[in-house]
Amino acid sequence: MTDAQLATALRHHFDELAAHDIFSGTVLVAKNGKVLFEHAYGYANHAFNAPNKMDTKFNLGSMGKMFTAVAILQLAQEGKLSLNDPLIKLVPDYPDQDIAGKVTVYQLLTHTSGLPDMFNEQFLNTPKEQLATIQAHLPLFTGKPLQFEPGSKWVYCNSGYIVLGLIIERLSGQSYNQYVREHIFKPAGMINTDNYQPHDDVPNLAIGYTVAEKKRALIFPGSLPAPGPRITNRDFVQPGASAGGGYSTVEDLLRFAEALQGHRLLNAEYTDLDMRGKVATPHGTTKYAFGMEEEVINGTRIVGHPGDGPGISSQLDMYPDTGYVAVVMSNYSMGRAANEKTRQWLTGREGPQTVRLPAEVLKGLAGTYTLASPPGGPSGPPGGSGAAQGTATMSMQPMEVSADAEGLWLTSGARHRLLPLSDMEFFDDYAPFFHLTFVKDEQGRVNGLSLPGPDGKAMTLTKQP
Repeated sequence: MTDAQLATALRHHFDELAAHDIFSGTVLVAKNGKVLFEHAYGYANHAFNAPNKMDTKFNLGSMGKMFTAVAILQLAQEGKLSLNDPLIKLVPDYPDQDIAGKVTVYQLLTHTSGLPDMFNEQFLNTPKEQLATIQAHLPLFTGKPLQFEPGSKWVYCNSGYIVLGLIIERLSGQSYNQYVREHIFKPAGMINTDNYQPHDDVPNLAIGYTVAEKKRALIFPGSLPAPGPRITNRDFVQPGASAGGGYSTVEDLLRFAEALQGHRLLNAEYTDLDMRGKVATPHGTTKYAFGMEEEVINGTRIVGHPGDGPGISSQLDMYPDTGYVAVVMSNYSMGRAANEKTRQWLTGREGPQTVRLPAEVLKGLAGTYTLASPPGGPSGPPGGSGAAQGTATMSMQPMEVSADAEGLWLTSGARHRLLPLSDMEFFDDYAPFFHLTFVKDEQGRVNGLSLPGPDGKAMTLTKQP
């Protein structure tokens, strides 16, 4: 695919997603600093019919971890810390002294520290304005036991990046927000990026929209959102901090990618250290680096980080070997899933091979599918912000599967086109990695629908008579 063909394909793809109200946000794809495609879709504020623009600021979710990791490596490059330093050496008064003696900076950076995660019931019940500083986050996870022995496994952990923010403050003598403004945003030319506070009156800021109810969220990467009317995510948004939650634009994230790869934030040695995957994760070929993920698809290396949460969905992908940078930011919960097609085109990976099915087969799959009490989501999804995600049970509106002359459709928050891999297995045309399988009873009648649930575990919906 030529760059011109790529731009045409991107426009068609995102135009179609926006037409079905699946995507709202901004998209930018560049090669060697030259923008090939950029466009804004949907509304930053539905109440005032304020459209998204290319410089609209979207919540970063966990993408802010990239800035934290760069800041730590800047301090390491200056000789102010070693990646093998135990936490207690850098923060001698850390509340959990025994834990601080075991956990290293490297383990905090790679999610191998074993710290308990901060997104829990205590977080949900804490007024978000009380989390205005790094120090204020500590009671959310200190005083609790380790999840596992440090270094023994990989589990995504937002708390670890809060602790890294604390280290930055101690060694720099600045607040975390002051440090990243001066040492990352300013040299990179990121003029529309900051960790705003909830009470700040920020111009051109997108409001997030979700279908999640407070304490009952069922939103996770790689899955369809729960059906229902969209509401604002104001109950979920916390102040930006070292674990994420700040705001930026697609243009500023391109500037960050260029500054990082151009060694304006770190020297060549530390840039490579930052971007190279180090620890295997449960997610395919993805390895976690320092505040970034590295994945190789069809021989093409992709480095970046996603950010997810209710009404938050963004992704930065850098292609170091080919010069591409792709950025997607959305104020809908599933927005970055649209980036999968971009990855497919930029890596030359073939999409799923479809089969042709008779109309009567498709009609036999149509119906209403329900799940009364699906399992709760994880405390924080891999690569996502994790805000307000864990839950024991939740009710869920029915999902409608319909068939027409264009094929099979599933309505869940929006209308998704389903394409067949076989007579029972389908995938979402807008997010080809999302597969679902219809289930038959002993008499061969379709009676259920299995699809990925929280943390990748399958959940089955029952077809209503």
